[in-house]
Amino acid sequence: MKETKPSMETRIREATGQPEKLEEIYRDDPGKFQSLYCEAFSDNKDSVLFRAWQARLDYSTVKTRTLSNSDLLIMLVICLCAGSILKIPDHTAINYDDYLGWMISLVPLSAMFMFTMHMRGWPRMRTLIGAAISTFMAVAILLLPKEWPDVYTLTCLNLPFLLWSLYGLSRLGDDWRSSKGRIEFLRFSGEFIIHSGLFFLGGGILLLLTFGLFDLLNVPTSWILEYPGVYGLASIPLVAAWATDTYSAARKLVPLLARIFSPLLLVLIFSYMGAMALNANELFQDRSTLLTYNILLLTVLATAIFTLTGRGEKESGKLATAVISLMVAGTIFLDLVGISAIGWRIFEYGITANRLTVLGSNLVVFGNLTVMGIGYLNYHKGSGTLGDIESALGKYLPAYLIWTGFSVLILPWMFRY
Repeated sequence: MKETKPSMETRIREATGQPEKLEEIYRDDPGKFQSLYCEAFSDNKDSVLFRAWQARLDYSTVKTRTLSNSDLLIMLVICLCAGSILKIPDHTAINYDDYLGWMISLVPLSAMFMFTMHMRGWPRMRTLIGAAISTFMAVAILLLPKEWPDVYTLTCLNLPFLLWSLYGLSRLGDDWRSSKGRIEFLRFSGEFIIHSGLFFLGGGILLLLTFGLFDLLNVPTSWILEYPGVYGLASIPLVAAWATDTYSAARKLVPLLARIFSPLLLVLIFSYMGAMALNANELFQDRSTLLTYNILLLTVLATAIFTLTGRGEKESGKLATAVISLMVAGTIFLDLVGISAIGWRIFEYGITANRLTVLGSNLVVFGNLTVMGIGYLNYHKGSGTLGDIESALGKYLPAYLIWTGFSVLILPWMFRY
């Protein structure tokens, strides 16, 4: 009978007192080792050897330097430039609504990219490629005729997601093929959202206080939103990205929030299933119901991803894992129903840019959920680990880049209205 090879976790446990053997196991599969070493060392977490491996594996290979006076000056200059670009319609005949639809994402994210490259020493090739991509995106959208309002709106809505994917490529650099690097970018994304939200709330409160104080003195207040508001919005992504790279304030907050809301979302998913069983026609007939449904799907997907990738010490409680597994399974079912509803609308009323966009987005999300669902199934069967799910998720991420690229650059020219 063929001898069964022990699992990597078992091998790590057996080698906890043999540094050379641990190094050999690590080199066999670094990604899997990193996802398992905390569990394998569960009884020896006070050991020097464990702390050495923790320092080695958790240390980020890419660090931004401390913000110097010259860095601060460059940050302020880039922020001022970004805000000034957004203010161009105020001083020209350019239509503000058309201009802001795409520049509100292109300018702040391009400014964020430039400052990230500055803090990393201006890597020549990545900087040139990033600047070329920003220019190309601007030209591509300027070439879209304004007589195509539907596809123009869809392009503006999809542009931030495409730019964020491209920003991720620029951050990863030579590691763009690495699943581990892609998962690190997902962690960065979760922390970035938290930091951006905090800056937005803080800035909003400051503007409200300023507005109230000047209003009490009967001083004109329209300039508050026209200048500090616009310049602040243009600066938030840049400052949030720097804060995420420099501080770890949101590192444990992201998985904590995901774990707090995951049980609530699970209840919502099953409640939605019950309501849908009683009112199935609403999903097939009402566009607003379908929109709300898609927002639910994206929220659940984001929660599942950040719970998985944001595990503090690469380990997760059984209850949390069970909740996420049920969430993913329930959402796969809901997504299949949603895809059916969109397919029915296309069959009944014909294909449009909006319907194709919703269908494509749901198919991409369904693929992501399926990858995670299979991973969690293997995990509960004992034939896989949470690290394997992360690795599969990292391999799937290019699907989002491909779809958003298609939505922004090709889909508008297919429909032309």
